[in-house]
Order: sequence, then structure tokens, then C-alpha cells
Amino acid sequence: MSYLVLARKWRPRTFPELLGQDSVVRALRFALSEGRVHHAYLFSGIRGVGKTTVARLLAKALNCERGMGPDPCGACSACQEIDTGRFADLIEVDAASRTKVDDTRELLDNVQYAPTRGRYKVYLIDEVHMLSAHSFNALLKTLEEPPPHVKFILATTDPQKLPVTVLSRCQKFALRRLTDTQIRDHVAMILREEGLEHDDDALMALAHAAEGSVRDALSLLDQAIAAGGGAVRAEAVRAMLGTVAPDLVHRVMTALADGDGVALLAAVDEAYSLGVAPDVFLSDIVRACHDIAVAQALAADSADSWTRAMAERLAPEAVQLYYEIGCLGRRQMGVAPDPETGLRMTVLRMLAFRPSGSEAGGLRSTTPGGALQPARDTDAKGRRAPPAAAPLDPAGDLPTSWAAPAESAASEAPQSAVTPAPAIAASDGAVLEQLGLTGLMRHIVMNAVLDKSDDRVVVTVDPEAGKLLNKERVKMLKEALCAYYKDPIAVEVTVAPVTGTPNHLRREAEEAARRQAREALAADPGVEALKRTFNARVNEGSMRPRSGTSEERGT
Repeated sequence: MSYLVLARKWRPRTFPELLGQDSVVRALRFALSEGRVHHAYLFSGIRGVGKTTVARLLAKALNCERGMGPDPCGACSACQEIDTGRFADLIEVDAASRTKVDDTRELLDNVQYAPTRGRYKVYLIDEVHMLSAHSFNALLKTLEEPPPHVKFILATTDPQKLPVTVLSRCQKFALRRLTDTQIRDHVAMILREEGLEHDDDALMALAHAAEGSVRDALSLLDQAIAAGGGAVRAEAVRAMLGTVAPDLVHRVMTALADGDGVALLAAVDEAYSLGVAPDVFLSDIVRACHDIAVAQALAADSADSWTRAMAERLAPEAVQLYYEIGCLGRRQMGVAPDPETGLRMTVLRMLAFRPSGSEAGGLRSTTPGGALQPARDTDAKGRRAPPAAAPLDPAGDLPTSWAAPAESAASEAPQSAVTPAPAIAASDGAVLEQLGLTGLMRHIVMNAVLDKSDDRVVVTVDPEAGKLLNKERVKMLKEALCAYYKDPIAVEVTVAPVTGTPNHLRREAEEAARRQAREALAADPGVEALKRTFNARVNEGSMRPRSGTSEERGT
């Protein structure tokens, strides 16, 4: 007897055997038991979750020789013929290969004839979204009012492509993607029935690779059994899937926590030497960050011991930053010189930028404005950390130590052409900048003015920034002012058009500095010589004043 693949051998034969689709099964069983069967159904979902299977189960329930109901016998000739695909009154159509309107008309020409053997003639149209617009139009009338002996069952992986006129004529059921745990338990049951040995880690790797599809999981299981010589082992499964052993991911995360660049790159190089795809390895790192973040948020006892240990060791903001860098790295992998370089640069970026307090012995600092900056101190192993990154210029996201470049490389402005931005004079308005507020609150106070008299303070906020005010933020502002003056004071917050806000003064100061720089460049004979020699011009829009400190710039 020829070998029957597991995906076909273990296809559900009854509704209770259908995995993970309880709501769909419950609705169909009720309709069958009450005789309230609709004339057209649409089943949608990703590949391998049971769309065709549930359609065949419905056809069995409608045509079972022992009577229509939610529990077909499975033993009569009609049930057995449907299971083997030989039932004359179950017409299965692959819409991907029959997209033309003539194909649809030929199909509908036979709708009027009564079933030859069963109670109902069932039309199962798979991947129905592949039909052409003319085919859908030809189908509409019959789909709305078919003969009483006809049932239509449509299946698709992309229901968004179906015309609304088709959707409105069907009862719609969305089949769910299965969880890794559901697939793992199902595969474990099959292996027990088959009498095959297995590792739990191997089953979880297969379940994850299946991406919610039972059929994919069973196809991979067939391959894993062959790769493992009749047993499903973790090492063989990882080699088959090209995935990485968990200990390498653990080494990467531990190296990040230690600030150990040597160990970090060693783990990456080892994974690459084992043939692990860089994008797969990066995905595993990102997934580990997710697991750690969940353990931190929920304090879940269900997490494994390593995940719990890392959740306690790493600061939550560090984990979130690693996750974001990893996701961006996956997106940039295609434009990297090669995937290995993209992976190495991504993990090195994780090492270089870390929030303040992310790990003892490997702390990273931030600028006053919140820009991430590598630490200058030595790490836990006595190595010198990378030099600090320049703080970002709030006007253009460029380091404040950079001079304004000309559009031609040869037209770099001389040092004398760059003038510092004038500092804002101290006043009651400057108090708002010194409150230590961040985020939206800082945006609000940077667009406000303050007027203090005796024990009373009036804060007037520009209307645009005032849209962000609410009771909680007004309370925060009042508390910050009371703490600043170290004495309870009456604080009034109003919204009205104002001038002289910190942001307004800063923009005026920077514009004055740009004007001075433009005048200096225009008067500089060296710049004129460069422009004539190299046909260059100065990009005046790129000029930004250079400040002595980030505090002077309000970053």
C-alpha cells in the first residue's frame, strides 16, 4: 500500500475533530440540527486551517444516508465517497484554474439538474477570489437564488478581493490561525498514535515554523521524521528549518546585558557558520525581546527560567529599544551589503545605544533632551565603551557639533563663518524651561509664557499647544511650578495667543545667527573663490547655529 502523508491521513472526519475552530463548528452544528442550513457559505482563513475540510464535513452532514444532521455516520457509502473525493454530487472547483467566464457558465449549466446520489448537490469553489469580474457577475444570480437541491460553499485566503455583492449573498465564517501551543499538542498526539519518539523543543520549533497552519505543520512533521531517522529530534529539526539553537540567542541577549561586544559578535559568527539565515537569527532575537518584555509586564510564572532572569536583569526600556532596533534591522536587511553585515550592524547598534540604567556595569547615558548616547565609562569587563554620540540638533536631527555643509564637498565654509546662537536672557519665562518637564508637557511649556507677581503665577499657553492641555496636565504644571518656587503659590493656566515663548525666542535667535552666518559667508573671499573654482553654491537652508552646550539649545 502506498504511503499516505500525515496531512491527509489525519484530516478531520467529524466536526469535533476540527482543531481550533470551535465557534465555526458550533454554528454549523446548530444549523444542521435545526434544519436552518443556508444556501451559500463563505469560509476564509490562511492556508491549512481547515477551510476545505469544514466544507467536506458540511457536505457529509448534508448527504449522510442515515439522515442529515451534525454528526454524519462516516460509514455509509456517501460519507466514505466524500472522504475519498469520489462523491458525484460534491463538485470541487479550483477557481485559480477556472477563472474565465465560460468556465463559470459551464459550471452553472448543470446546477438545474437534480443530484444523482445525494440529498444535495454541493458546489465547493476553492480560492474563489481568483475568479474574474465577469465570472462573479455570472455567478451572482444563481448564488442568490439557487435551486433548493443546491448548496454553494466558497473558500478563500483573501476575502477582501471578493465583490461585496458576493459577500452579501453568503454566510461568512473566518477560520482562525492556530496557536503554537495548539499545533504542538496536536502534533504530539499524532506522534503518540504513530508510535514515534520526539523532543518537546522539536515540536515547538515545528509549530512555530508552521505559522498557524495545521497542514504546514504536518508537512513539516513528515520531513522531520525523515530527517531524524524515524524520530523527531530538536537538533535535526533546527538543521532542517535553518533555525538557531536557543542558547545562541541567550548568548546574544546576555552579551547585550554585559556590554560585551566580543561575545556578541562571536555568537553571531557561530550562528552564521552553522548555516542559520541572518534574518531568521534576527527574528529569534526580536522574539526573545518580546518574551522578556511580556515577562516584565505580566511577571508571568509561565516564562522559562532564563526569560525570567533576563526580565529581572534588563531594564524594560532597554528591551523595548532592542526590539525596535531589531525590527528596523529586519526591514533594512535587504539594502545591507549582505545579510551577515546587516545582522552584525543591527546587534552592534543594540550594543551602542542603550537607555540610562539599562544594566549595572554597562550603563548608557542620555542627553538632557532624551537622545540616546553611548556611555564613555568602562564596562563590567574593564573594556572602554565606544565614544559618545553627538547630541541631536532639535532643528534638524543633526549633531550640534556639525557645521553647515555646502552642496558641493569642495565648498565647505571656513570656521569663521559659523556663529554661535545667542543665549536666551534669563527671565520669568526661562523658568518654564527649568521645570524638568518632558514629552508633551515640555512641548506645552516651550510654547507658553509665565508672569509672576508676589505669590501668584499666570501661565499663558499658545492655542496650538493649548489643545494638548487637560486636567491632569494642568495639575502636573501647577505641581512643577510649586516645586520650583519651593512654596505653595496660586497658579493660573490660560490659553491665548502669545509671543515671547521659549520656542519663539529660540527661533528668533537662531534666525539671527543664520543671518549673521549668511552675511559672513557672502563677505568671505575664500568662499567666493571656492564657488568660482568648483561652480559650487552654499545651501543656506542647511545652516544651523552651533551652540556651546546642549543646555543652551534647550535639548
